[in-house]
Amino acid sequence: MSLLDALASFLEQSGLEHESLPSVIPAMIAAGSLVAFADGAADPNELRAIDRTALTQLAGRAGAAEDVHRVVERHADNFDRGLDYGRAHAVAVLADWSSAPRPEKDAVMRAAIEVGRAGSDLSDAERAAAREVAEVLGLDPALYDL
Repeated sequence: MSLLDALASFLEQSGLEHESLPSVIPAMIAAGSLVAFADGAADPNELRAIDRTALTQLAGRAGAAEDVHRVVERHADNFDRGLDYGRAHAVAVLADWSSAPRPEKDAVMRAAIEVGRAGSDLSDAERAAAREVAEVLGLDPALYDL
């Protein structure tokens, strides 16, 4: 399951209102990228293999799909430059989110875990990355069984 497939599936079940998606999705993509690339097993090209239908579903409307595509492309480019570079930029996006309302931070955290669990349990590296996401967002990792 790709990063976007996992996020689309998560958003369908999250109950988040479409009005909050434009602000939440970039943080979810950053958090999901951080977890997905934690063990070095993900390929930045996976982020580029975007189904336009999934993007439209994820963004809630066709016009927003291009915005999501740009965010995903930015993260893919960052991880292309190196895991540490991509990680630093994803953490910076999350740091900007540390003052977001608790329900939105919780949704970002749960999305990151969902991405990591896509198809299997979290690896040790993915679990550590998810703990880092929680800490950057000012959330208690223990609340997410991390």
